[in-house]
Parts: sequence; C-alpha cells; structure tokens
Amino acid sequence: MNAPLQITPHLYFRGNAESALQFYAECGLGKIIELRRYAGTPLADREGGAWRNKVLHAVFEGPGLRLYAGDGADSEPMKGCAILIELDDVAAAKSLFARLSSGGHVTLGFAKQHWGDHYGNFTDKFGVQWAVNAAVADPSRVG
Repeated sequence: MNAPLQITPHLYFRGNAESALQFYAECGLGKIIELRRYAGTPLADREGGAWRNKVLHAVFEGPGLRLYAGDGADSEPMKGCAILIELDDVAAAKSLFARLSSGGHVTLGFAKQHWGDHYGNFTDKFGVQWAVNAAVADPSRVG
C-alpha cells in the first residue's frame, strides 16, 4: 500500500452520541471538532422527525485520539473490539480509567497485571468498550 493509511474508529450510538462525546470531553479525552445533525438533510424526517436534532456525524479529537460518531436507530452495540488507551503514567491511567468507567460495567479493574503493566477494561455507560494500559518499562521486552 503506497498511500498513507489512517484508521479512525467510528462509534455508533442509539440516540445519545452527543451525550457520549460530551462525557468523553469531560473525562479529558479531547473535544468535539465537528457535529452535524440530521436537521437540514434528506434524513431529517427519519423516525417521524424524532431524529432531527440527533447526531448524523461528529468528529472528536484529542491528543493521540480521533473518533467519528453518530446516531442510528438500528445501530448495534460494540462487540469483540475495544478502544485501547495507552499511557506511560500509572496514576494518570488509573484516574482516566475511573472517570471513563463511571456508570459503566468494569470487566477487569485497573491493576498491575501478571505481565507487569497496569491494565483494566470496561464498557462505559454508553455501551462503548475501552481498555486502559500503563506500560512499565521492561528491557526484556522485544521492541
């Protein structure tokens, strides 16, 4: 592949995309860069007009992070994939884990793991799966 490749996760929500993105901003992940609503588009009358003020497309950016997001009545919850956040500061990772997982379901609490890193994962209150890892420098790792 000769062209530069950019992979950007696109999160689908069932009507609460804007709330989710505002929550991620409050958690310190970044900010909403662009937000387009269904209003003013051919899709404005979707679901009898109930979706006019819902998010058709949004761009969320922060340091090292870019996400797209939008609302869709028939969106499936996230399955078999998590967004992994990697930090080199254990205290910052622990704090971020606590903020993002608030109101969600913690699958594995953030703690030192058998491989040496501090790691945990959860599904947030909007149904998005996350993992947070704080790597511990280990010269024996292949890198």
